[in-house]
Amino acid sequence: MAAIQCKIEIPNVPGLKDNELTVGREFLLVCDGEFPKTLAQEKLQLVLTPEQKYQIHLLGFELRSPSQADLKVTSYTATPVRFDNLQLTDGTQTIDLGPVSYKVETVIPPQPQTQGGVPGLPGQQQAKQEPYGPIGPIPISVPMVYWAMLAGVLGVIALIIASKVYRVIQRRNMVERLKAHDSALSPLAQFHQTFRRMQRENTVFFGGTPKADDIPLCLDETRGMMKLYITRRYKIPALEWSPRLILKNLKKYHPKVYQETGDELQKLIKEFLHANEDRANLSGSDMLNLCKRTRLLVEEMERLS
Repeated sequence: MAAIQCKIEIPNVPGLKDNELTVGREFLLVCDGEFPKTLAQEKLQLVLTPEQKYQIHLLGFELRSPSQADLKVTSYTATPVRFDNLQLTDGTQTIDLGPVSYKVETVIPPQPQTQGGVPGLPGQQQAKQEPYGPIGPIPISVPMVYWAMLAGVLGVIALIIASKVYRVIQRRNMVERLKAHDSALSPLAQFHQTFRRMQRENTVFFGGTPKADDIPLCLDETRGMMKLYITRRYKIPALEWSPRLILKNLKKYHPKVYQETGDELQKLIKEFLHANEDRANLSGSDMLNLCKRTRLLVEEMERLS
């Protein structure tokens, strides 16, 4: 393989001196010689020692023909540079480019020397410049969106804490209010007593067509009886809480009762809600069915407790 020889070419750039190589200015190594056909051009890099990495930096490679290539390079140090044998490699093959030398000029203009503190007088040593003191602290600006997100997160946390505190207070107040419903009867016995009284007084249970006002009255009393039983038996403020919170509390503190009766309780609560929304179309037979299912559910919950 013929030896490769490279020469320096500095392209003309408007605003820069012709043929003057300065720090950061791009120039070409125009290399003549035989280049391998299997050269992996996308992997090419110059073989340099750590102290040489600022003296030359490869920006591009163009193979004009099998015997001529252009290497676009630059230099980041203002000093005379000489390579006895600059090498190019693709990681597998290494090519000797031969000796390369050039001189890089600084782009910083020379500072005028001073005499006795008067600037501009040549031939005298420049006054010593004291180093800058420490700078800081540097204020860091935080975008408003992050403050908004932080406020949102803190608001959610505060809401959760407030909700839990409210439920604790609500439970404590509920225990106090239970005294208003206190009875010598057990929760189940009180449910049965109220249920039998309703059977004696409400025409829904008499057969035939009940009075118009007795169907919604039976609905409200049956639902209230069930909630009062849950309130007394499980110390849950069922008279104030939503169905979701009642079921959640049963699941947490009375898992056996919830496992066996949770589905039926949830279905029954939904049917009470639907019946209340459609009170005008609620029939006596529908109300009798709700009453029977409520009684059976309460008796099953008592058995499991």
